[in-house]
Amino acid sequence: MEEEKTVTLRPVLALHGYAVDFSQGPGRTTYRFCVKSGEIEIHHHSYDMIAGFWCLPPESGDDEMKVLHTGDEAEITFNSSIHDYEPDYIVITNHHYGKSAVFSYSKVRETA
Repeated sequence: MEEEKTVTLRPVLALHGYAVDFSQGPGRTTYRFCVKSGEIEIHHHSYDMIAGFWCLPPESGDDEMKVLHTGDEAEITFNSSIHDYEPDYIVITNHHYGKSAVFSYSKVRETA
């Protein structure tokens, strides 16, 4: 469905470039991930109006966090929704403080 893209995440101690925002509108989107080096964390949270930030587990029942290691390949479906008038927040971060992580991804399918 979509051309494969490669992303390099800097070490967390670099303070910038260590994460990429994967937030999307409501619906289900499936991506294929391949970790070429390092480890990545995939975070999915819903908004909490009382706290004022994205700290709730996703209403859809998706895992809040997944870790993929070097050599891992996975198809992951994000079932994003709106909670307290805000869309879910999905971010992919580098798992390590001192070394970069490289992964590729492509969108496999999307449904509203």
